[in-house]
Amino acid sequence: MKLTHAALLAVGIAITNPASAEIDTSQADARLIGMPIFTSDGLLIGQVTGIEFSGSNRCLVAAIGGLMGFGPRSVCIPLNWANKEEDYIQLLLTNEQIPAFLLAPGRG
Repeated sequence: MKLTHAALLAVGIAITNPASAEIDTSQADARLIGMPIFTSDGLLIGQVTGIEFSGSNRCLVAAIGGLMGFGPRSVCIPLNWANKEEDYIQLLLTNEQIPAFLLAPGRG
């Protein structure tokens, strides 16, 4: 009996990963403001500056970039494009995909 309980506990622990989770609207609040934002391939690209509605969806408002004396650009990132890690946000976009996102019409 103890072996069965230990096996079930081990399976339950292996399945859950509390450090990584998709962001849902219940998490999209002031706790996210100030968190750094990384691409899926590990590049730091900005910081969460707010939470807003874009149409009927909530999004992360992020300060992205800033180069050669020009300030960062404010962009709206849909919540389903990011995962909340323990102390940072990780996008589902790679570093190569970010320029296309920033140049897309209606963004930022």
